[in-house]
Amino acid sequence: MKLKTNARMKTKLKKSNSQSYPSKSSKLSKSSELSKSPKSSNFLRDRRGISPVIGVLMLLAITVIMAGYLGSEVLSYEFEKPAPPVSMNARYEKVDVGTVQYGVIRLEHIGGAPLTVSNLKIMVGSTEANMSYLKKETVGIGDAVVIANTGSSQISVLEYPVSKSTKKPAGNVMSQGETMEITVIDVSHNQILYKTTVRYY
Repeated sequence: MKLKTNARMKTKLKKSNSQSYPSKSSKLSKSSELSKSPKSSNFLRDRRGISPVIGVLMLLAITVIMAGYLGSEVLSYEFEKPAPPVSMNARYEKVDVGTVQYGVIRLEHIGGAPLTVSNLKIMVGSTEANMSYLKKETVGIGDAVVIANTGSSQISVLEYPVSKSTKKPAGNVMSQGETMEITVIDVSHNQILYKTTVRYY
């Protein structure tokens, strides 16, 4: 009787073990079923995470191209060179024209680089002085010109001394007690070389 009961117990244990632990073949079949499931196939085919990366790379490429273009434009631009440094002096003085004295403004180059006359513009107040009577092509240290009233309310720049000029003053360039602003401009660089106020005492 004991042998029969032992045999029955063993068969029951085998059955319970076979039910609680699945076989290897069943595991493989389940894994194959999982791999064939629609969720896993969608996971492999889902490429939505790639699009943001491509967008970032495209923006980076555009930024690099634009930076290179702007850099080449800036480097190719010719920056305007400054006008040569120069020192001048302007003062009121009287000159003899025959037996008559006229008040003029003497403008003298006292230091710095020589200046090309064709590149200069002299403003007397808000009026541009006529430069056509100057014979010199350049003005260097020690050279001077005269700003004079040459008649018909015209302000002209003449050679200094006035005896060398082809044109003579026809009146005082300013009245006693009057002040006049003188501005010398380098038109080739569009810069003011010298600016001062002259007073007739």
